[in-house]
Amino acid sequence: MPNSDLDDYETTYLTYAPGPDPHAWQLGLERLGDALKEAFPGARARVRQDDVHGGEPYLSFWATADDGTVFDGAATVHGRDCLYLVDIAAPQAAVFIEWLRDSFLPKPDSILFTTELAMEAGIETDWHIPAEGGREQIAEELLHHLEIAENA
Repeated sequence: MPNSDLDDYETTYLTYAPGPDPHAWQLGLERLGDALKEAFPGARARVRQDDVHGGEPYLSFWATADDGTVFDGAATVHGRDCLYLVDIAAPQAAVFIEWLRDSFLPKPDSILFTTELAMEAGIETDWHIPAEGGREQIAEELLHHLEIAENA
């Protein structure tokens, strides 16, 4: 994929709490579902349980931002607090991550992330979402990550 296409490149983004405190987010699945429904009118969120997630409960969700961006993902607290967004480009993922950081999580400096692209390239480095700045700064970090993963 050429670098100029990174803005439009869709992948799965996995965000998670840091290793030393894997439950730093204090993620309650039902509470997250309620927060999504409040922040994104028309959002759907449901706590589920199946074999894909080791029999552990997880939250599946679908929401739409005011600009029409669709957020499709899931969250789990098994092992560590984590949330993923499926098939989304960096600028759109930044909108959701900004909401997560600024409106939901108790510690805005505790968001690590990776992508499906990086995992497929064998990159195991934790990347940090900036604790400050808007979605533009978040998108820049996501795009920088994709550039590194693309060239691995």
